[in-house]
Amino acid sequence: MTNHVTRRWPYVALVVLQTVIFGSGNAITKMAYDSITPLWCLAIRFGLAVVVFGLIFGPRIVRQVRSVRMRVWIPAAVCMAFAYLTCNVALDLTTATNVGFLVALPVVFAPLLSSVVNRRRYPLTFVPFQIAVVAGLYLLCNNGGALTFGPGEALALLSSAALAGALVFGERGLAELDAVAVAGTQIGMSFVVALVCALAFEPPIDVAAVQPLAWGTVAFLALVSTCLTFLLQNLALTALPPSMVSLLLTGEPVFTAVFSFALLGEVLSVAGFAGAVVIVCAVMAATYVEGRRASGASASVGLDVAGSAASVRAAALGPEASRVAVPDQLELARDNAA
Repeated sequence: MTNHVTRRWPYVALVVLQTVIFGSGNAITKMAYDSITPLWCLAIRFGLAVVVFGLIFGPRIVRQVRSVRMRVWIPAAVCMAFAYLTCNVALDLTTATNVGFLVALPVVFAPLLSSVVNRRRYPLTFVPFQIAVVAGLYLLCNNGGALTFGPGEALALLSSAALAGALVFGERGLAELDAVAVAGTQIGMSFVVALVCALAFEPPIDVAAVQPLAWGTVAFLALVSTCLTFLLQNLALTALPPSMVSLLLTGEPVFTAVFSFALLGEVLSVAGFAGAVVIVCAVMAATYVEGRRASGASASVGLDVAGSAASVRAAALGPEASRVAVPDQLELARDNAA
């Protein structure tokens, strides 16, 4: 049991690293918007990411995508594209505080969506942690202000729901595609959607007017905050359920606050700091509980190996069975990467 829990923590660390990167990206992106519009920044970011991902993994992604039906990867890719699109538009329509609170709510949507899409029992053990995270996010992102609800807030809420969809459908896609292929489809779809919207809704980009800082930000967002984080998230989903990944991702506003203080001089109020503490504690507690729950299920399967091991595992874990043999999946991923 202890060994199984230990195996899960590296995947938790992958999501935490992703959250740190997202937090830093939020802070520096605000500086880039001084000389480049949001949709063109998004389109160039994902365009560069497509080129880099294609050069490294192109044949591998194409080979895998051609071997499965489009319904395997399209839902997650579309959800991820619209999550980024709606978040960027929301930032133009309302305050970053409101967007930060609402976009960080996949922790609410993912378990609900997963229970419907994957026909799983709703994880009631997560409810107290979800309530704590929502309360902490309110304290952190409100930061002494008042929340309002308008078109910007509606788009931010839609972005949160779309991200939850990307987590849930991405997990399903990983049953037939590896993490690199799933990430590649999501990056490609995000580029197509962002480019179409930039051409349709924003004036042509003035390349000469874009400052070096903005170009550097776009490069960081493309290479680190897109290519690397997409890969980290999909690798994590091979061992963690979307409910846990979405909960871990709610720590993003904490790191955003840290980097905003360092780079932009923004300071948290006492309430904001309290919210950050609540979020960190809730995420750590939920991660521990989920690890114990999964390891307990794995142990119960092992008690009946004298019978048909495969059938016992399926009966005990149901849809969760595909995530038990984590070392085997990692070995396969290493072989594919070779």
